[in-house]
Amino acid sequence: MIETYKEFTFEAAHALPPFAGLHGHTFLVRVGLRGEPDPTFGWAANLYEVDREIEAVRVSLDHKYLNEIEGLANPSLENIARWIWANLAPKITGLDQVVVSRGTPGQAEGCIYRGGAPRSTEASAA
Repeated sequence: MIETYKEFTFEAAHALPPFAGLHGHTFLVRVGLRGEPDPTFGWAANLYEVDREIEAVRVSLDHKYLNEIEGLANPSLENIARWIWANLAPKITGLDQVVVSRGTPGQAEGCIYRGGAPRSTEASAA
C-alpha cells in the first residue's frame, strides 16, 4: 500500500456565529490518496489524472464567502473537509483523507477527515 497526496491553498472568508464575525483565512488542503503501487511508476494515483477534479474544488472555494456555498452554511474546518470529500469521493479512486488547516507553520490548526474506506479500482469498475 502506498499513499500519494496533492496540496492546494485557497483564500476565503467565512463567519461562524456566535463565535466569530466575518473574517478570512488562507486555507491549506491536503488530499490523500491510497492504493496499491502502480507496477511501473510506483504511485498510488497519477496526480495528472486527479488534478482536474482537485482544481475544480479549489476554484469553487477560492476567494469566496464560504457561508454562501451550498452545503457550507457553517464552514468550520471540519465541515469544509467533509464538503471537499463529498465533492471528490465520487470522482477520485483511492481517496483516503482530506486535511484542512489554517494558520502559519507552528501556529496552525486543522482537521483530518476520512469519509470511509478508500474506493478501490474494482469497486469503481462495478
